[in-house]
Amino acid sequence: MAYSRPGVYLTETLLPAPLPGGASANAAGAVVAPLAGGPEAVTLVNSWYEFTTKFGGYDAAYPATFQIGSYFSNGGKELYVKRILHTDAVKANVNILTSASATVATVTAKNAGTDGNNLIVTLSAGTVSSTYTINLYKENVAGNILLERYENIVFNDSTATDFAETVVNTVSSYIHISSSASGTPVLTNYPLTSGSNGATVTSTDYTSYKGSGSSVFNDFSTVNRPLVIFLPEINEISSAVDVYNAAIDWAENNNAFVIAETPKALTLAADAISYAGALTSSSNVAVYHPHLYIVDPVGRSRQALRLIGPSGAVAGYYMLNDVTPGKGVSKAPAGITAALIGLVATEFAFTSADLDTFNTGVSPVNPIRQIPGAGLSIMGARTLLQDGTANKYVNMRRSLIYIEQSLKNLTEFAIFENNDARLWSRINTVIGVFLNQYRNQGGLRGATAADAYYILCDATNNTASSIASGVVNIQVGVALQYPAEFIVINLSQITGA
Repeated sequence: MAYSRPGVYLTETLLPAPLPGGASANAAGAVVAPLAGGPEAVTLVNSWYEFTTKFGGYDAAYPATFQIGSYFSNGGKELYVKRILHTDAVKANVNILTSASATVATVTAKNAGTDGNNLIVTLSAGTVSSTYTINLYKENVAGNILLERYENIVFNDSTATDFAETVVNTVSSYIHISSSASGTPVLTNYPLTSGSNGATVTSTDYTSYKGSGSSVFNDFSTVNRPLVIFLPEINEISSAVDVYNAAIDWAENNNAFVIAETPKALTLAADAISYAGALTSSSNVAVYHPHLYIVDPVGRSRQALRLIGPSGAVAGYYMLNDVTPGKGVSKAPAGITAALIGLVATEFAFTSADLDTFNTGVSPVNPIRQIPGAGLSIMGARTLLQDGTANKYVNMRRSLIYIEQSLKNLTEFAIFENNDARLWSRINTVIGVFLNQYRNQGGLRGATAADAYYILCDATNNTASSIASGVVNIQVGVALQYPAEFIVINLSQITGA
């Protein structure tokens, strides 16, 4: 590996299974989906209410909203939302005019789509001579809501500290202003118009975002924490496999994990396995099946049901499992206690032969089943990379993601420190405290710390040449927890004497 900038560089070496697992993963959910409105930039929301205020609520025209609702109802908290639009989406705009219809400035919505058509700019005289006040409103069913206010600004002096372009474009979350010419603007209301969501989103909009040649998932690169990504109803577009593979590729390089779902109406287990087999064979993805029925929140009656994909609910449960005492990232997010909330039924039930097929395939599929007395439960925790290592299980891969991210954060203090035995000792101590705590929380196997992990950072792996190159080498080994996937009971009958 070439080291071109100061920082912490980490590589991973897997040991063959079985390896000689809880703390919170500090992970968050992440979703990419077409939505009716809201910011295009990656936006963190912490509740369903916050999501609705920024992106809108349940909407039959945007089925991803139902899975996002299921994410929150199943325990998800923090969610990074990326709203995606087709390349022909248009931003709403309006010209601020003089009485002679000359353009003084153009106001453009920062986000493309029809949602920008609900914005209204009102222009009034400022409290200081020759200045203006801009009020930005958003129109909805309840009336106009004041979003932003800018007092005593000017349009015709780019050197002024209260120049409209400087002030508004730096601060506003909703609009961008560009001055066109000097003149006295008419003091009136200026509703933005001509915003359009464009054509239906295609797979290319995900894999080459806005024609960039790079996937939309690169927009998550500024989020410095492990992410669990789901793509609601992605199988409704053609070439969805390409989108998943782009997500998986990004996840492998950015300490993320992808929750994939099969298409609806796959009644044969073999078809679900075949679909999973078309995805990249990676330990950073797990596939779930089948679709699930919920009570339709926008239905015409209380008995109306809506069929949705499972990935939103599963992602929410991942987040819940991470923070539940006695569980954590080292606990497989599956089992009869892994019951999903707000669901009525699965699209169809499975036979025992189906379940055997799901679990033993080269590309396994994790089923969601109706368990008597438990509800709809996640009954699988396998990734798509069944290579006989820690890649095999969801909790083991996510444990490694958590450990890697934690070690990177914990060792950043060492950048530019003197590379000597004192630094190595501090590194050993910091990492040792973290791993021992993780072991005590049940994240690692072993009766003793020596059985659970090892750390090597001393003169044996930090030679004179590596020191001269500015490199500190740290080697860490961990014994991860394996889930008890098969409970085998040998029962014998005692015969009387």
